[in-house]
Amino acid sequence: MSNEMNSTLAGKKIMIVFGTRPEAIKLSPVIQALKEDGNFKIVVCSTGQHREMLKQVLDIFNIEVDDDLDLMKPNQTLFDITADSLVRLKGSIEKHQPEIIMVQGDTTTAFTSALAAYYKNVKVAHVEAGLRSYDLFHPFPEEANRRFISVISDYNFVPTGDAKKNLIQEGFSAESIYVTGNTVVDALLQIKVKIDDPNYSEKIKSNFEFKLGQNLFSKKLILITLHRREKFGEELKDLLYTLKDLAEKYPDYNFIYPVHLNPNVVNPVREILGTRENFILTQPLDYLNFLYLMSKCHFIMSDSGGVQEECYVFNKPIIVMREVTERNEAIRAGYAFLTGSDKEIILSRFSEIDSKIDSGFNFFTTENPYGDGKASGRIVEIFRSKSVN
Repeated sequence: MSNEMNSTLAGKKIMIVFGTRPEAIKLSPVIQALKEDGNFKIVVCSTGQHREMLKQVLDIFNIEVDDDLDLMKPNQTLFDITADSLVRLKGSIEKHQPEIIMVQGDTTTAFTSALAAYYKNVKVAHVEAGLRSYDLFHPFPEEANRRFISVISDYNFVPTGDAKKNLIQEGFSAESIYVTGNTVVDALLQIKVKIDDPNYSEKIKSNFEFKLGQNLFSKKLILITLHRREKFGEELKDLLYTLKDLAEKYPDYNFIYPVHLNPNVVNPVREILGTRENFILTQPLDYLNFLYLMSKCHFIMSDSGGVQEECYVFNKPIIVMREVTERNEAIRAGYAFLTGSDKEIILSRFSEIDSKIDSGFNFFTTENPYGDGKASGRIVEIFRSKSVN
């Protein structure tokens, strides 16, 4: 899109679109900062894919949705989400007439929102731009989504220097790229204040013990998330058997796994891990409870992208059970360890990390590679200082 600009962005209408919990988490501090600045007209649009999970996050940050597209339906596919989102976003854009549409990350919601903006000749601002694994099927479909968005985006708010380098190497103009840090750090630092409050923390702990019927924290606790679409099938089952072997090898540890509700995940999880006594399977947790577990666990095992960023704030090492990661900053910083699905590598890393923690080893000797918690303010300042045609 054209880089010729002749009027300030202040006073422009910005539509901020999200559909999943991670998007809402990372966009909420941006929404707060834009509203506090007072120089912009803000429309908050939710596609409604993760309705209950979204409500939890929006309540934490006191964010109200102006337009709910109500896309949630059982067993929806990528085809459903893509087609339905485009049609309903068209109506929302025509209704609100934004001059900028802001999206976050690499979800199908983010991609279709950017595409709808492009079709309607509305400028696109991409928060957390420039992440790359350079493998279109790991993660799937996220790697393709973020590349698509980059082609359309006018304002690329990248979390790190690595992300900026990726975009420049792909031929995007440096003038459209702004290193801000990751807004998830902004969000987490707000929430951490609550979790660090002794009274609040004790309330969460008591609630866990009541629901689970046991003292979850009487043993070392390993927090697990595992849900990536590209792992569905035999690879996921192999990973679950590896986790079962770990639980058998370490009976004095508790392993807790909030299980994604997708049948491709929950069915094999129940089959393979459901009878293991020290493996605690729960429904998906609200964000505060999940972060509380992160703050109290021994360490983390996950195939999530966002958790690789979040765990730094709580100083928790992470085993990343993926073949590649778009968050190599975490690997270089020394607190994240890429294992793929290889059983022997996972078992070896588990033993190594466990031993180092017990010996007092510090995995967090560098500054947070994802920023200082001021990314949202930088985004607002960039908008205020820029001009637009």
